[in-house]
Amino acid sequence: MISLKNNWLLIAIIFLGFCLRSFNLGAIPGQTFDEVFYPVFGLNYILGEKFFSVHPPVGTYLISLSIYIYHLLPWAEPALSSGVDILELDPVSYRWLNALAGTAVIYVAYKLCMELFDKKHLALLAALFFTLDGSLMVDSRFGLINIYLSLFGLLSVLFLLQYFKGKGNLSFLFIGSLLLGLTFSIKWNGLGFWLMSVLFLLFLFFLNKQLKTEQNNAFLSHVNKFKTNFLSILLIPFAGYLILWIPDLFFNGTDIVDRHLQMSSYHTDNVEQKLHPYSSSWFTWPIMLRPIAYYFASQEVMIASAESLIVFNAVHLFPNPALTLFSSMAIFILSLNWLSSLSKAISSNTYNSSFVAISFILLGYYSNFLPWALVSRSAFIYHYQASACFSFIALAYLLYKINLKEKVEYKVLYIVSVILIGASAIYWLPIQIGLDISAEHFQSRMWLDSWI
Repeated sequence: MISLKNNWLLIAIIFLGFCLRSFNLGAIPGQTFDEVFYPVFGLNYILGEKFFSVHPPVGTYLISLSIYIYHLLPWAEPALSSGVDILELDPVSYRWLNALAGTAVIYVAYKLCMELFDKKHLALLAALFFTLDGSLMVDSRFGLINIYLSLFGLLSVLFLLQYFKGKGNLSFLFIGSLLLGLTFSIKWNGLGFWLMSVLFLLFLFFLNKQLKTEQNNAFLSHVNKFKTNFLSILLIPFAGYLILWIPDLFFNGTDIVDRHLQMSSYHTDNVEQKLHPYSSSWFTWPIMLRPIAYYFASQEVMIASAESLIVFNAVHLFPNPALTLFSSMAIFILSLNWLSSLSKAISSNTYNSSFVAISFILLGYYSNFLPWALVSRSAFIYHYQASACFSFIALAYLLYKINLKEKVEYKVLYIVSVILIGASAIYWLPIQIGLDISAEHFQSRMWLDSWI
């Protein structure tokens, strides 16, 4: 349990995150952006109506569960019976679970940082960054499935990290491996977390075989169980993935081979015909050249001076610009530092826990980011969310290290960076949670033409 006295700041950050993700949750009309798919499919499960989805089923299971639980409430209408249409449902019914999942991501990020560095200041910084990121925030406010991928992905590597550090038994390895399967049962790009885990295990095996740790306790406490570890991470996630398909296959009356052939065909065939106006190249995501407009409405209102004013109500999947820029810089700096540290580790035949922790962050970032270079279908900036999570941790680490330095200019850099991230969150918040804003103020926030 979280102690209120000792963790009031963490609780405040999590509460802020929950408020940002749940405020006016049903104000934006239903079927916004990809809500034309997932809530509809979720309702289909409940009503017994067959459908085809281009993604694995777990995300839709969760949306369906969200709708079902909501309609257990005595005031929920209409009844979930044959003939009910998705437009008749309260949008909150398929959004509330996402808001909780998005809030949970903040706490998981905090726990992951504590496991990596055991520095509360650093972990609180990371939790704050996860709270203020616009991309995670927006996808936590709609009936979409990206936020579940981030949640289960981070949970999986948290369990595995605890196991590798000797803080958990084989059950942690099993649970972490199952969570990996759960992650890419949301979307296939969740395989980035699986790739990260495999590479991290191989990296630790190399370190413990070739180098000596500077600490008394090696980072990899279970190094003698390499074969068990490797086979578990290699096989259990895919076994879990196949098991999770069973309800959907029985429901829709298809077999798993045909279903995967159909899904693969969608993602690979006629790529040029499927380009979306808000699609973007993978290498532009770290500098957020192309956010996504999820919803837009305008109206003319009369103001006190009897003049008319155009008011916009819009929601954009819009990452925090300052946070995105600073965290991308942090990844670049850490990558250069890691190469230098690797060279020193090899020459001195020793390594420390900080080197391993930084390696973990970078593997998480690049394993979820670089594979997109091989993808030819339309891709979107929300596909960067998994990588962005690790970049936020990288930034928290760098700012924490900067704040430890005695020179005043470093303290100023730390304070200015945090203030700019907070100010950026406040400034762009109206277009992230759908607050009414004048046309003039809306345009003033579109600093680049590609942001519109």
